[in-house]
Amino acid sequence: MSKNLVLKSVILSLILMNAVPVKADFQAGLAAYNAGDYATALKEWQPIAERGDANAEYNLGLLFARGQGVAQDYQKAAEWYQKAAEQGVAAAQYNLGVMYANGQGVGQNAREAANWFQKAAEQGITGAESSLAELYSEKEGPFQNFTEAEKWYRKAAEKGVASAAFDLGVMYDVGQGVQQDYMQAIEWYTKAANAGYAPALTNLGILAYNAQGMKRDLVQAYAWFALAQKQGDPRAGELLRTTAERMKPKEIKLAEARMNEWHPTGHPHAPEQEAALFKEPETTPAGTAPSSEKSDLEKDAAKTAPATPAVTAASAGAPPEQAKAGTPLQPINDVSASSRPPDVWTGVERIVAIGDVHGDYEQFIKVLQSAELIDASGNWIGGKAHLVQTGDIVDRGPDSRAIMDLLIRLEQQANAAGGAVHTLIGNHEAMDVYGDLRYVSAAEFSAFRPLNLKTDQQFAYDAQSNTVNTIVAEPARSASQAIPGVAEWTAAFGAEGVYGRWIRSHNAVVKIDRTLFVHAGLGQKYADWSLDRINDTVRQELRDFNQLHGGIATDEQGPLWFRGLAEGDESTYQPLVDQLLKHFDVDRIVIGHSDSNAAITPRFHGKVILIDVGLSRVYDNNGKIACLEIDNDHAYALHRGQGIDLPKDENGPDMLRYLRQAASLDPKPSPLEPRIRELEQTVHQ
Repeated sequence: MSKNLVLKSVILSLILMNAVPVKADFQAGLAAYNAGDYATALKEWQPIAERGDANAEYNLGLLFARGQGVAQDYQKAAEWYQKAAEQGVAAAQYNLGVMYANGQGVGQNAREAANWFQKAAEQGITGAESSLAELYSEKEGPFQNFTEAEKWYRKAAEKGVASAAFDLGVMYDVGQGVQQDYMQAIEWYTKAANAGYAPALTNLGILAYNAQGMKRDLVQAYAWFALAQKQGDPRAGELLRTTAERMKPKEIKLAEARMNEWHPTGHPHAPEQEAALFKEPETTPAGTAPSSEKSDLEKDAAKTAPATPAVTAASAGAPPEQAKAGTPLQPINDVSASSRPPDVWTGVERIVAIGDVHGDYEQFIKVLQSAELIDASGNWIGGKAHLVQTGDIVDRGPDSRAIMDLLIRLEQQANAAGGAVHTLIGNHEAMDVYGDLRYVSAAEFSAFRPLNLKTDQQFAYDAQSNTVNTIVAEPARSASQAIPGVAEWTAAFGAEGVYGRWIRSHNAVVKIDRTLFVHAGLGQKYADWSLDRINDTVRQELRDFNQLHGGIATDEQGPLWFRGLAEGDESTYQPLVDQLLKHFDVDRIVIGHSDSNAAITPRFHGKVILIDVGLSRVYDNNGKIACLEIDNDHAYALHRGQGIDLPKDENGPDMLRYLRQAASLDPKPSPLEPRIRELEQTVHQ
């Protein structure tokens, strides 16, 4: 429902009438910053920041956060933000809140984040109100408070923040923390739509199509969907086509006339596009009035997917105590407390890595129990161990929802025990978010079946192609049958759905000590990208579908799809493997995605380890149970709970030893037997 918390900053210029040298130093730093000379800006600002100048303290935090003129250091950024925040600098209070929300430079702490967001909100930073609302609505556990979320969304919405009005509408639409009230939902969606906010246009169309809060009106639904498509909402195109199929030509002409009569009352309150960490700031030189000309960001705002509104903060030259809202600031971060976890971990003694699960809950439970990570009740007993699931938990099998619910619980339990659960984004998670449902089994939808069967009948499943035929359809479509739950499934997995947001809250690549974990691999195109850049870009594209075309999330060279490390000729790809190991400073790369033929399998002399053993029984009903364990940097296979040293060769006697040992643990006949027979012929020759 809600968007990502946004870390935003502005260069603040402090004028001290009785301290001309300080003013001169500050202005010299500002001039250097604007010229791109960050080292000089740091040199000018640091002495006056150390003397307690609040705005200089804030600017130092900004430089350390961005790594401008100095090595990027979130801890030092947080320290300087803290100093400025305690002196009342509203933007520093907001940025400090985001750092606590994200666990950047400080321990992740929702209550501290909420404290600083509220202080910033009280100074008029509208983005803080929305971020505070999001924190209350999305944070799991006892901190979650939908009443507080509704209050703060309402405060932001009443100030004209379109995304907050949209979020408030969603709360009333689905009855999240409030009594379901379609009329309230329509009211807030309309406010957001009148600001040109595309997702609100789409949701109004859905209500009109489904006769929720109003009579069914295909003409009005068509008009809303067409307007939303123009504004860039990726959901709108299919909805528009489906609605048009139900209409007569004269009704479509009437809808087009209604479109021409609609004029938004204004642009959204600067909702931001999700961006790579720390975009360049918009700065207003001291003494210069903000331009009345809309920025490119504001012009494009109505075309973006749902996002958190921009921060407003002190105008240049105003002391902190005189700060007031007014100037939209450019974002330098757009990630929520749950959506930007750390991607580098050190000092981890035990790691268990599990490959593709594909909707088989029972098999997933068995492999977790074989690794002694959960008890018979499915609760975490792994202590400080780290579980890495390398993606593709969804699709093919019927139990994706149960698996996700289990992982959500285990994430919390492991964290409380000092361990961690890392659920990587795989290509199937991404496909489900952006609406490619080719591999969703019909049984998946039953887990989302609602009580309102009328809604069920407005969605269709094509039994012949095993895919959802359309997002909104009626059961009369030929070769289709109504499947209860498709509507709710689609909503839950969308970019702003409960599972869609959860998927987007994870990484595509993580580094734990000397091992890199990724779903599929990394091709040459991304061999020099940083972890931050890879993960931020994947999440960004899964939030704004307009960026998917040509993006990393759909690229065959990208982390969700690349098969070269698993299937390519080793002599051809050896230079790439060596480059990746050197660039990320690791000893091995662990991947799923490509079938490793029923056993954990090393390649490239152990520098790449394949862990997709075909766990799900949808393939052959063999019930394979295996994962990778790394204890104090020693990697070995855990086959049906039994540790086995990985082979020192890949097609020789030691591989044969390894496969025979693993096969002896399997029920007969072992799925490894064909592979063993083939290798026996090679070795004996």
